[in-house]
Order: sequence, then structure tokens, then C-alpha cells
Amino acid sequence: MQSTPLLDGKAIPVVPAISAIGDRSATAARDWAHTHASEIDALTGQAGVVLIRGFEIVTPEDFRNFCHAIRPDLRNYKGGDSPRTGVADQVYTSTEYPAHLEVLLHNELSYAGWSPDRVFFGCLLPALTGGETQIADGRRIYETLPQDIRSRFENRGITYLQHLWDADGETGIGKSWQETFETADRHAVERYLTDSGMEFEWTSFGLRTRATHDAVLEHPVTGEKCWHNQADQWHRGFDSVKVSFGAKEDPRFNPETSGEASLGNHVVYGDGSEIDIADLQCIRDVSKQCEVLFPWQAGDVMVIDNILAMHGRKPFTGPRRVIVAMA
Repeated sequence: MQSTPLLDGKAIPVVPAISAIGDRSATAARDWAHTHASEIDALTGQAGVVLIRGFEIVTPEDFRNFCHAIRPDLRNYKGGDSPRTGVADQVYTSTEYPAHLEVLLHNELSYAGWSPDRVFFGCLLPALTGGETQIADGRRIYETLPQDIRSRFENRGITYLQHLWDADGETGIGKSWQETFETADRHAVERYLTDSGMEFEWTSFGLRTRATHDAVLEHPVTGEKCWHNQADQWHRGFDSVKVSFGAKEDPRFNPETSGEASLGNHVVYGDGSEIDIADLQCIRDVSKQCEVLFPWQAGDVMVIDNILAMHGRKPFTGPRRVIVAMA
């Protein structure tokens, strides 16, 4: 499949050529995606991010049909902690964190019981200002990080700690365990956690979980090492959007014990030792150096290899409608 980089001097995103296509309707887009599904998927797995621009993707159903044509194995956002609302079958709002806050670069569901191979973003309405979905090459972040920091994370791995409130009680910080796992069935949640190899405990507040993952992954196709985590957004001593969502004044939330004795999140190394804030600041700085920005256009669909690339969201003004699906 012929493609060119969208931006001079930036390897991602790459844009496939569709100039020869006369019909740009949602139906034509779905048919084109179905015909070229293997090529689109292969290009994504090499470049990291593919931007498909020029089709008339207008509704969540148009977007779902397009994504499903490429990857029929779309999945629900089970286990995710970002505030989202379902807008079509297996399609969600991209995030509902307040517009003035930035969602920093991360790999989708890198903390959860599963993490998607592909993340699809669709722009139905660009923001008035800002609102870009910034992206970065995880290979470049890995290579740019100081070797001592990189080695600590690569050798020890990381453990994500989460303490979720119960929707049967008062609203708390973040999402309830029922919202997170898209069910009120405790047995179904326990099966998910057990099958995922996650430790868990039911508490008087709700549910506490512990998930240990690699911080660096080797891509199954290219064999390259990629930075793959969101430690800087989970650490309770470091500002992030996660403490903006919910009741920060809740007595069940204590910023010194969040993710463990109190509601909220935290992250430690896989051996249980604490992560130095200075290392996390360095990771944020390097990630910022590697990020790529471009303005959304209505109808855009961006396909991300969730190991090769990271993504986030810039602050914005005005209405914005960007939706997401994953496989």
C-alpha cells in the first residue's frame, strides 16, 4: 500500500493514498477498508500509526463499520480506567477528562488484564482550538531514555495498584469497579482478574487490584523494543488527569496512600520498590520530545499499533467529538 508521512521530518503518522477513489461516502469507506484490511493492518504494524483521511465518516456507526472492516475482532473497554461513554457497539468517547487538562502519552490499557493490538480513533468534530491526539513512537522513546532509567524499568517491570469504589455506595475518585469492568457481577469481575493473573481483594471501600506488567515490550513483528507503560500517570506523587475525575475531597482518598489503603492509583516497580519521581519526570520530558502533533479533520480515522506507538490528548476549547474503538 502506497503511503507518505503526513508531516515533513516525522515518521508518523503515514497516510495511504486514496486520491483515485471517487466515492468518499461511509459505505465506500467501509468497502475500501474491507478490501485493503490486510494492507492497512500490515502498514500499521510497521509504521506504528496510520492516518486515513478523506472519507465521509460522520456517525459512530460509520466509524464502527470502518474499523470492523479492518479488524472484526473489536472488543469492549473492559478493565479501563478512563471515563468513557459507549456511543455504538464497541465504540466509546475517546475520554471525558476535563477539556483543560492534558492526557499524557500512554499505551492503551497497559495496566489492565488485556491490552489491544490496535486502537482506532475517529474524528467526527474537531475542537475549536487544540484537542490534538498526540502520538509518539515507543521505539524512539525507549532509545532516547537514559540507559540507567531504561534498565531499571526493563529489568524490574512495574506493578499498577488500584483501589476502586463501589457504585452501591457514594461516588468516589475515578471510576467504580462496576464501571471499570462493565458489570455489577462480582463473580464475573473475579473471573476477569483471575484469568488476567491480577491479584485482588474486596474491601470496605470496594475493590483493590494489583497488576504486574513488563514496562518494555518487544514488538512481535519487528522485534524492536518499545516503551510500553504509563507509570508517570499512575504514580500518586505525580500530577496526572486521574486525580481530576471524581471526588478529590472524599475522605476515602488520601494522596499518600492512594491505590492501596485509600481510593485511587499508584505504581511501583515489579519487585515492590518505589519509583523515583525524578525518573518519572525524565520519562515525561523524553516523551514530550518525541511527541507528534497534527490537527484533526472531520472524517479522519487514525489506526495505532498499541505497542509501537503511544497516544494522548491535548487540552481544547469548543465542542470536540473524537471516538475510539480497539481490537
